[in-house]
Amino acid sequence: MNQVYKDSVAKAKSYYANNTDAIHDLTHSERVAENAKQIAKSLGYEDFDFLELCAYWHDVARTLHKEPHEEVGAVMAKEDLLSRGAGENEANKAYEGIRFHKSTASPITIEGKIIRDADKLDIYSIVRWENARHSGWNETYAEDLRKTLDKVHNYPNTFTYDYTKQEYEKILPSFLKLAQNLQDT
Repeated sequence: MNQVYKDSVAKAKSYYANNTDAIHDLTHSERVAENAKQIAKSLGYEDFDFLELCAYWHDVARTLHKEPHEEVGAVMAKEDLLSRGAGENEANKAYEGIRFHKSTASPITIEGKIIRDADKLDIYSIVRWENARHSGWNETYAEDLRKTLDKVHNYPNTFTYDYTKQEYEKILPSFLKLAQNLQDT
C-alpha cells in the first residue's frame, strides 16, 4: 500500500477511537474491507488497497454524528487524500467509491458498487450483532435489528454482484437464527 493510502487509512481509523456504536465500529470497517476484497477477487478487480481505503472511510462521518454520513464521509476522504498530495482524479474516485453506499443508492463506479455490496453484506454478519450483544444490548440496537429484519425481503436483489448475493444466501440462515435469539432476550 502506498504511503498516502496508509496515512489516510490511519487517519480514518483514528476517528473510531472514541466510537461507542458497536455495529458501526472499526471492526465493521475491517469486515467491509475484507468483503470488498472478496467481491473484487470474484470480479478480477485488483486494486485492493484502494478498496481498503474506501472501506475505512465509508462510515467515518457516523463517528462524528454527521448525516447524511455517506456524503459527509466521502467529502472527508476526498479532502484527506488531497491534503496528502493525492491527485484530483484519485480523490474523486474515492469520493465516488464512498458516497453511494446506502442500500437505496445507485453507485456509478465499480468501486462504489463493491463498497456498497461489502457494507450491506456486513449488515447480516453474525459478528456485527454479537458485538452489539456483548457491548450492552439496548433499544438502539434492537431498533436497528428490527429495521434490518424489515429489509430481508429486499435482499438479495439489493446487491449488485452475484458473488455478494451468494454470500448473503449462505449467511442468512445463521443471521435469522441469531436475530430470533436477540429478539427473545
